[in-house]
Amino acid sequence: MFFLRRIPKSIVVAAAGCLAAGGALAHIKNEASQFPDIEFSDARYDIVVLVGAGIIPQTPVFEPDSPLSRHDLAAWVALARGLGSGGETPDMDALADAALEHGAVESLDGLTTYAELNALFFGGRLTLEESDQTPSRGEAASFIAEHLDTEAGRALLASLDLRTGATGTVTAVRSERGEEHGAYVIAVGDTALPMYLHGRVANGPVDLLQWKDRKIRRSFVRDTEHGPMWIYLEAEPRVETAAMPAIAGTPQAADGPPPVNRKLMYWLVAAVVVLGLALFLRRRRTH
Repeated sequence: MFFLRRIPKSIVVAAAGCLAAGGALAHIKNEASQFPDIEFSDARYDIVVLVGAGIIPQTPVFEPDSPLSRHDLAAWVALARGLGSGGETPDMDALADAALEHGAVESLDGLTTYAELNALFFGGRLTLEESDQTPSRGEAASFIAEHLDTEAGRALLASLDLRTGATGTVTAVRSERGEEHGAYVIAVGDTALPMYLHGRVANGPVDLLQWKDRKIRRSFVRDTEHGPMWIYLEAEPRVETAAMPAIAGTPQAADGPPPVNRKLMYWLVAAVVVLGLALFLRRRRTH
């Protein structure tokens, strides 16, 4: 390992910076990277909200147009109530069974209704016009997300240690390491909070350094033992310029770069180190 100590410090710092940035970006997701099948769904932002809140499990796909089954609803309820494990690609059967075993739901068979969503997430306190209809999975996500600012919705958020956050302009973004957050502290107006390591964003890039001056229209904060943190930031859409008009009826993807390719990042770091070593050895031979 002697040769590593002799590589110029600037090269080592650059390599470490690439790894740190890649690791930070890998944990932040938006509607383009959370699920491969929601980017053009009308419910995409609401789906991302509920994943960040810990209500919708992080399955490989979401299928927003499929009708919501009681089995899947039970898995959502179990995750929201802490009756089972979440994380990436959770065991949906185990979550649903946990909800049934704890009496949170009465059955896992058939399709669910808006009335059941109201009962399980809002204590039946919402007034519904067509409560016996079956929502699609995307419609169910929008139904829950759109009622989070009601009295019943705030009670649901409180049970998850969440609350609505500030809106307005992102006035600053700075890098800072913490135990539960990654590389960013973000100021929305006068409110500066770290971003949770597995935070979610919508209508903007996963690289939060690009969020300076963006307008936040919806945000959520989680109160943790390390203090409050952003878990979700949703930006206003950017205004299209005359030079690049939006095509009518064409959904616009989130701006910014695609998610970081971790393997490519490691190869680039390795290339930087090898190049630095080659230059160093060549310099020694010339002297």
